[in-house]
Amino acid sequence: MGVEVRNRLVNPVVRSLSRSRAHRLLGRDLAVLGYTGRRTGRRREVPVMAAPAGDDFVVLVGGAAGKTWWRNLDGGPRQVTVRRAGRELSCSARLLRDGQPGRQDAVAAYRAAFPRVTVAPEDPVVVLQSAGTSRGPAGSSRPAGG
Repeated sequence: MGVEVRNRLVNPVVRSLSRSRAHRLLGRDLAVLGYTGRRTGRRREVPVMAAPAGDDFVVLVGGAAGKTWWRNLDGGPRQVTVRRAGRELSCSARLLRDGQPGRQDAVAAYRAAFPRVTVAPEDPVVVLQSAGTSRGPAGSSRPAGG
């Protein structure tokens, strides 16, 4: 499927379904990531495949050279929303590149959920941390205030 068809036809349908009672048709792994454009300041939403990682979610940016949305999360963490399974969560998004702390654990969580997906070293990974948790040592999650 071409990028233009996906961006102009498929993504709007997925975003609409994610807000409706029919969200179950999208499956449990699909999420809609909402972010603010770094240059335009406009609110954007993009469908992504999100793997659970404890209380967090991991998104692989495969084919990153042909995509631009993930660049808005660079230099984070950035505040985003994640709509998944009919619920919208406020999250903090961290973009991890090869060699950064926590990336190997995030890739392992993604591969556990999607074992057939190949993850290249140059593929950025986004960790979406729910607003209800905070980072402990070595990237572990713990309840906020704990």
